[in-house]
Amino acid sequence: MSTWIKFIWIATTLINLSVFIWFLVEATSNFQKSLDLVGMPIMLFYGIPSLIVNMISIVILIRKWSSQLSVSTMIVGGVFIFILLFCTPAFVTALQNTVKSDQVESDPVSYTSDQKYQYNIELINMSQRNNQVNLIVKDVSGKAEKKTIPLDLDTEELIALTTGPGSNWQWAVLDPTEKPELYKLTTTEKLGMHKVYMIDIVEGSSQEIK
Repeated sequence: MSTWIKFIWIATTLINLSVFIWFLVEATSNFQKSLDLVGMPIMLFYGIPSLIVNMISIVILIRKWSSQLSVSTMIVGGVFIFILLFCTPAFVTALQNTVKSDQVESDPVSYTSDQKYQYNIELINMSQRNNQVNLIVKDVSGKAEKKTIPLDLDTEELIALTTGPGSNWQWAVLDPTEKPELYKLTTTEKLGMHKVYMIDIVEGSSQEIK
């Protein structure tokens, strides 16, 4: 009986610990963001208790590995196994409700004044540390594929970001320059900050103008 309790206890501990780590990594997008409204309650009510039970279980099992478990220890083990089996499905359920894809926001597609390109700004994962801001440019003639040009801009700086109303608004304006391949990108008040970039359409690169 003691041996069976040990094996069940070990298996339950390993399974719960593995699922918990999986939940933590997925819910935080590899630790790139904080827990959301689904993940935080799961962590408080299931994650922390199961982690404590796992740590205590590991200590007890290491100490009692070479000896028989006493009746009191087997009772504790049974309670711990029940707790871990109760917590594990909560992690799986939370994972099923966790948004794993990139969260993308964008302004409406606009056209350059020379009518050569259509463009818009994409904000990716604004609430995460792996956030990114891209300028999306497409040749109106359709001779070239759409280009994604990264901008050196941290979305955490966008405190006063606004959208709309309607569809005739922009986060940035792309204007032609004297050189055909170079365009000047200027952010608008809708983005909540003033930034100016020189965009090389051919190279697909950007450089902030100080």
